[in-house]
Amino acid sequence: MGFFDRFKSKPAATTVSSAHSVARIMVMLECDGDQVLFILLTDDGTINRMGTGAEDNREHDLYIGVSDAAAFQAVRGVCSPVIDGWIGGFGDPEAAGKPCKLLVGFQTSAGEELLSQWEYGTESKGPPTEVIAVVKQAVQATADWYAEQKTLSADG
Repeated sequence: MGFFDRFKSKPAATTVSSAHSVARIMVMLECDGDQVLFILLTDDGTINRMGTGAEDNREHDLYIGVSDAAAFQAVRGVCSPVIDGWIGGFGDPEAAGKPCKLLVGFQTSAGEELLSQWEYGTESKGPPTEVIAVVKQAVQATADWYAEQKTLSADG
């Protein structure tokens, strides 16, 4: 039995077969009941971000702004494997460590919403690499913008 065979799946039916129609991308990570990361990207360049995603995140200010759409395009570029194979709810019945909840959501230009939801532990393997790739890309694509917003806020 493979690792992901242990996860309980609640598959969702979807008519979206790739990321080309995605207009909004959301990533939210909770660790031990605390939200440690929130990122929302839209195709018009809007960025919302809070936190680092680290288990001991201490950054709770939410920054909202508009940039070019490059961050959105970079993240959308890695979304198809999640949309094609990992939409639904998944939970590790043998989760170890602090409880974590990861949500990776998509909204199409037609308004259809798709969600990949994961419940696991800090000492567990966690979601598959395709899902983690979206999270990492969202963090990396917004890193410079997020740092700039924190600096502007501190100067303000």
